[in-house]
Amino acid sequence: MREIKNQLKSTLVAILLLNIMLACTEDEPAQDENHAPTIEDVIPDLSLTSGFGSETVALSDVFADADGDDLTLSATSSDEGVATVAIAGTTLTISEVGNGSTNITVKAEDEEGKSVTDSFTLKISEEGDTNNTPTVTNEISDQTLSEGFSAATVELMNVFDDADSDELILNAVSADEAVVTVSISGTTLTITEVGTGETEVTVTAKDPSDASVSDTFSVTVNEASTSTTADFAFSNQDGNGLTIDSWAAVTDASGYAILINTEDSFTDLTDGDDDDASTSYQGVGQQLIYNGTSITSLDITILESDMSYYFKLIPYTGAHVYNHQYDAEEGSTTSCETTSTTVSQVCFSIDGDIRTISSNQYPSHAVENFPNGTPTAMESTHDLDLTPVEAGSITYVYDETGGPTPSNDKFYQFGVAVNGVEFHPMGLKPWTHPDTEEENWEWQSAVYKENQTDLDAYGAHVTTAGNYHYHGDIVALADEEDGSRHSLIYGFAADGFPIYYKFGYVDAEDATSGIMELESSYQLKSGSRTGTGTAGEDYPDGTHDGTYIQDFEYVAGLGDLDECNGRTGITPEYPEGTYYYVITAEFPVTPNCFVGTPDDEWKIGK
Repeated sequence: MREIKNQLKSTLVAILLLNIMLACTEDEPAQDENHAPTIEDVIPDLSLTSGFGSETVALSDVFADADGDDLTLSATSSDEGVATVAIAGTTLTISEVGNGSTNITVKAEDEEGKSVTDSFTLKISEEGDTNNTPTVTNEISDQTLSEGFSAATVELMNVFDDADSDELILNAVSADEAVVTVSISGTTLTITEVGTGETEVTVTAKDPSDASVSDTFSVTVNEASTSTTADFAFSNQDGNGLTIDSWAAVTDASGYAILINTEDSFTDLTDGDDDDASTSYQGVGQQLIYNGTSITSLDITILESDMSYYFKLIPYTGAHVYNHQYDAEEGSTTSCETTSTTVSQVCFSIDGDIRTISSNQYPSHAVENFPNGTPTAMESTHDLDLTPVEAGSITYVYDETGGPTPSNDKFYQFGVAVNGVEFHPMGLKPWTHPDTEEENWEWQSAVYKENQTDLDAYGAHVTTAGNYHYHGDIVALADEEDGSRHSLIYGFAADGFPIYYKFGYVDAEDATSGIMELESSYQLKSGSRTGTGTAGEDYPDGTHDGTYIQDFEYVAGLGDLDECNGRTGITPEYPEGTYYYVITAEFPVTPNCFVGTPDDEWKIGK
């Protein structure tokens, strides 16, 4: 019995020790995790009538804290010219300052710095003002996309309008998220690819008073094309150009972009880019020659003879999403001659940094009859800088100290047109004393209007030797220019810079700024002519009426162009920008000076 008692005692002691050990080894209870406050009841937007002075908003039910922490409330107004805000306890006080809209943000922060914010819009207006519902001003176009587009964007900035100038909240939903999903950031709608098929997307604009309007458009995602052949049909392949008659139609394409290059190397176009195209090729590198919605005939000009060019077709869908690029295809020009005496011939070539233009100087369009001769073909070759740079000073095409002679080589032809006919800005006719026939080269005849020294309706006339050349508005050469697009290239100046017709971008650096007729910055001088000696005896008398070049003066900023009738900016052929000259409707029409350095071969009288 004693032994049993001792065993029982030992067992009880062991159990007691075990319980003590377990109690000592139990983990300490974990500290509770702090939770950020939450919004329980969103503060609604508020519209008040001016003159209210102040308004209160109870915040006691807006925020909650799962930990039971005391919350510190604060508030800010985005426009204190409309209203200021203050908080006392759980009451927000709005104090009136002026009419308009402001965003009020209320912040709730716990003892450990975790916080949450709620914002609402306050609108203050005059008594009697009624809220106007937003409107749709420009409906969103239906979107056709090809499988693999990944994401496309639609700009909504100009879709909706609000007569009250309220800030609008935009929202979008897709009827079938198995085709696309949609989201909005700012005023940009992003369409994200999910699958193929068709769905409708609805965009809603809501004002602070919950008045709203919606616009719905369709989104179609077609299976991607697998063809790699553009099937360009080439024709009229001659010594300086070729024609693309057609190319492969793509069923789901909204339009087509076509690129040209001298080698089979192209840079991908960026989705959303909608650049202007030009069929006059500037000579080197990649250039966009077509950007349109239909398959049409394209005449590509200013090409080198006996040259292979690469053309790349890139269809696009929707807002210029470039989904599928075909393999580049070759098109070639033929050999080129300038020996014809009856039709216009012009040839282009590029060797390193030199552009060479050879021609027979015969007009490519109809001409009028001249009293001193008829246009005669005469071969000429001109070398031009392919990468011209502006010089530190300008060079005038004429000199006022005397006529062009081997010793006075300060007279220049200005350049050559793309049809090989030269530009001659001045008429080389000084004022001459009617009796003594003494010449005064300080006064030289202005030749730029029809009938001035027998200019025809195409801005040109001939020398007694039959050399046909332009002085005035090149209406025959630029007969397809109507101001609906940026001008094509119509020639190159003696310093190498390109020559354009009178239509260009409103903003020289922005191709989306619209088209306008560019104007020179010259005007007639006021009053009567003055000079050394006696008027009528030593220089022409009378008022400044435009008879002479010196009747005009350059006024910086008067028009759109500089003293040399040019400007720096982007063009369809030079999307990265260049200096270029402009043939204008009014004086000087053909520029009278160079910003670059003309080659000596362009001098008259050498």
